[in-house]
Amino acid sequence: MGGTQRKPDGLRPASSEMLRIQAVECLELLLKRSSALRFACLGTADGRLLASINADAQSNGERIAAMTSSLLALSESFAKDALRGHCNYSVVATDHGSIVVVRVPHVGRGYMLSVGADGSEVMALTLRAALDTAERLSRIIADASAAAA
Repeated sequence: MGGTQRKPDGLRPASSEMLRIQAVECLELLLKRSSALRFACLGTADGRLLASINADAQSNGERIAAMTSSLLALSESFAKDALRGHCNYSVVATDHGSIVVVRVPHVGRGYMLSVGADGSEVMALTLRAALDTAERLSRIIADASAAAA
């Protein structure tokens, strides 16, 4: 009956669009930190893309969001089975750089961030940048959730 429709993630369409815009701005700031950072992607636990920024046009945001979700789910299962713990982040080292996948600390729906860097960046710096950005994104998501309530 005439009520405002909600997106699947519980946000009104306007709030969801504002969240996407603010998330893109946050990811743009992240990539400006270092020329070594090649992409950043924010997705949901079920693999849906919320926002992505690519320094190279080679990456597809939807595909990266889906792979990010799968990688963190597999890492979580491995951590539970191997150490009876939770996975907070995962790092993939490649010949051409590294990819860091971190959980965005937020109550409720799961969000995850993946950040890729070329080989000129120290992996620890990529991890620190990803963790700091995940914290910023957590506040953005919380604000958007509060505005939608």
